[in-house]
Parts: sequence; C-alpha cells; structure tokens
Amino acid sequence: MMRSLQVKLLLPLTFLVITLGCFAQKVATNSNLPSKATPQLAIAAPLKAAKPAYAFVDSLCVNTHWHYNDTPYWQRYNEVKQKLVALGIRHIREGGTSDDTIAKLKELGRLGIKTTYVISPNLGSVPNSSYWANEPTYNINDFVKNKVGTNAIDAVEISNEIDLNYSNFYWRKGDREKLNDDPKSPLYWVSYIESLTKDTYKALKSDRATAGIKIIGPSLGRTYGYDTKSPLGNLSQYVDWGNFHPYPNNGNTFTNPFKYNTIEKYYWHSNFPSVNMDKNPFTFDVYSPPFKGKPMVATETGYFTNKDKRGISEKVHGKYMPRLFLEYFRLGIPRTCSYELVDEWNQPDSSEANYGLLRHNLSPKPAYTALKNLISLLNDPQGSKIIPRALNYNLSIKAPPGYDRTEYVHDLLLQKRDGNFYLVLWHEISNGDISAIPVREINPPPMPTQVNLSTPLSSATIYTLDDAGNLSNKAATIKNNKISLNVTDKATIIKLVPRK
Repeated sequence: MMRSLQVKLLLPLTFLVITLGCFAQKVATNSNLPSKATPQLAIAAPLKAAKPAYAFVDSLCVNTHWHYNDTPYWQRYNEVKQKLVALGIRHIREGGTSDDTIAKLKELGRLGIKTTYVISPNLGSVPNSSYWANEPTYNINDFVKNKVGTNAIDAVEISNEIDLNYSNFYWRKGDREKLNDDPKSPLYWVSYIESLTKDTYKALKSDRATAGIKIIGPSLGRTYGYDTKSPLGNLSQYVDWGNFHPYPNNGNTFTNPFKYNTIEKYYWHSNFPSVNMDKNPFTFDVYSPPFKGKPMVATETGYFTNKDKRGISEKVHGKYMPRLFLEYFRLGIPRTCSYELVDEWNQPDSSEANYGLLRHNLSPKPAYTALKNLISLLNDPQGSKIIPRALNYNLSIKAPPGYDRTEYVHDLLLQKRDGNFYLVLWHEISNGDISAIPVREINPPPMPTQVNLSTPLSSATIYTLDDAGNLSNKAATIKNNKISLNVTDKATIIKLVPRK
C-alpha cells in the first residue's frame, strides 16, 4: 500500500499557514478513517512547512526532585547535574522553596537550563499573602524575580495534580479544615485551584519584570473521560498554556479496538507514545476544554522500566522516548517534560522508582543515550529566529505482510539556520501488549520507504539509532532524487542538503 504526501518547496510560512487552515476541517473529518482511506487524507493536506530544529530541542524538558533527600538528586547532586548538562536538555520541572533548591535553580540557570516552576502552597509558594502555605513562604512574584531570577525560571505551573492532593491543602490562613471534593462546599478544591490560577496570573503578569513568564494551567491526576470531562471551569484568560499528564502506558479504551500488530485489541492494549494523542486524542478532548484553544503542554509523561504491570524494558524505553518527544512536538505541544531524570530508589519492583532516563546508580539507560544523541544532532546554536521553509517531497511505503496501515509511518520536517533540512521518520507502532503481565514485547518489521524529492540535493545522510541509543550514519544513495530506506520503530533522521 502506498502513501503520498505532496509538499511544496520553499514557500513562505504565512502562505503555508493560510493554505493549511483551508484544509484543517477536512483533515479533522477524516482523521479516523481506516487505512484504505489514507491516500485521500494525504491529498487533503498537501503542504507541510519545516519547523525550526531549535524549537524542537527547546520543547524537551525533564522532571527533577532536588529536595528529595533520600534520592540521588540530593545525595549525588553534582554528578546528576553533570549528567543533566551532558544530556543537552534546556528545561527542567521543579518545585520547592528551600535555600538549597533556590541555589540549585540559580546554578542551573547560569548553565542555560531553565525551570518550569510548580507553585504549591504546601511547598511554600503562593500568589499573595491571603493563602495558607507551609514555611518558608514566598510570594511567587518575589520568588521568581528576586530569589531565583527570570534567567532561571521561564514558566510557572499552577500546582500539581490537585485533584489527587487537595486533602493536603488549606485555602486561607487560619482555616481549620482542609479542601474537599464537595462542589457545594466553600472549600471545594476546584474553586480553590481556579482562584490560585487567577491570582498567580495577576501576580506575575502585572509586573513588567515577570510578565514574560509563561503561566501553565493546573494539571489533573485522575483519569477523566468523555462522560466525566475535566471539572475545571474556563481558565483561558489566566494561562498561556494548558496542561495535562498524558501517560501512554495505560492504553486507550476510548476508541474501537481492532486486531493489529499481533495485539487482539489494538489501542486498548497498546502503549506507544501517541496512543492517547493522535488518531483518538481523548487526552486533548477531555483535558483541553478549560484552556479554550491555548497550546497544551505535558508537564509529566513517560514510562517506567520494570517488569511489573505496565512496565516496559529498557530497550523499548529507548525506542519510545525519542518518539514521544517527536510525536508531542509534531502535534503542537510546545513543552514536554519527561517523568523523570533519575530512578529515585534502588527498588526494581517499584514502578515509581524506575521512571528515570538514568538508573539509580546514574548509569545511562538506552533512552538517555538516544535522547542525548538526538539532541546533539538536531541542536542549533543560539541565534536569530528563522522563517521555516517547506520541502517538496512525498513518501512511498511498501507495507510488509500484516502491516498495511502505512499512515503509522510518521514524519517531522525540521530545518536549521544553515538551511539544511532534517527529515525525521519513525514507525509509530506499539512495542508492547499490555494485556499480558509482564508486558509482551513486540518487534514489528521495518517499513520499506522511499522519499521522493522534487528538489535537487547536494547530499543526504541517514542517521539511525541502535537498541543501546547509539547513533550511526551513512551517506544516502540518491537516485533520480529518490532515497530508499527502512523506517523502523526507532527514529531515523535524514539530513538533506539542498543544492545552492
């Protein structure tokens, strides 16, 4: 089965955006068609502009816990910091108000790593003095501007999973009762978090020094559905970005299952990165309404690597994490924070202890190595913004037996300031069947793919990742402006150098 995606060469971005907008409704209408309708879907959206490579790298973020004193974050801080810097990620997500945390956030800011800071009264940060908070207590404006600095904090997130943690919070100073889950109560957690969001926005946006800080809406921890959508009201006036925690490891039961990829109920029992985000995007549908069209960011997402229920192997983790960041950026998410940097404890049977890109002893998992290499390849030195261009190409895919859904071969076109394009390709397929315990590992066959270009190239180089995350490259054979390769379940990058 063949898929064609026609893309014009070197059109201005403004024209591309207008043209893409004309097709948006048709694409949305057909997004859940079966595979045999794929060619019609591709023709409906023929134009694809490149996105800046630096914007992709800037979207990557990782959760840390500098104040967890029983973990390597505290006990081996200098080594963890070195691993973080070597990884190349420019953003972390963190909270807390201790002097030690403040010092670490400032140090990382000087090293070019900015913090998405989680405001949380139970950790001592509040929008104003009317709110209850644990000691030491800081008003968020003073904390960002004077205690840490806007060179170190570039976003403030409104609390963390308040629907799971409200019983730990009082609302105001002097309250004798904590928040509750009763919509009729004056201490209802939804009313509280909406108030916290509005007051935080006012505190930061009313000061010129902090007005540029991105305000990220509150995250929720419960799994809501189409019949029980997010209980939050309209917060779009008080946030720059919405927020959700779309962990992919629980499958997607909000769609019709079908047999595919050796899985009896595909999507239901799948754990691939975009399982809840792309063709059946219930996470967008359910969690984005309170933010009314504002970009959604994922301040937590990722996988744990153990053999417990839903756990995946380190090998699959190494395949999934680059794809997760690529998928989320492809879908318009401006910041994605992997949970988390380091395995917190040496507890092989605990899911919570094994979310890290680094093992507890700080040795790299394949995911760390793969991401480090991906960032190094796609990183673009600091400089002026670029006007993204577009490339005229299409993909022809020959489906191997049993894998006829060629639309699962995804692509992302990036461009650096030097004008070179980086076409990233991957087979967005599940590597695990979560109906089995432990998860049954799947190794789908490669998808033979031909990249057909209408633009003369000076050269092309293919970069591939192995199971350990190592990156290798080879010169691509260009025949009649066509490049043939196998697209696998790991990210493949083609550097395309147009003729001058």
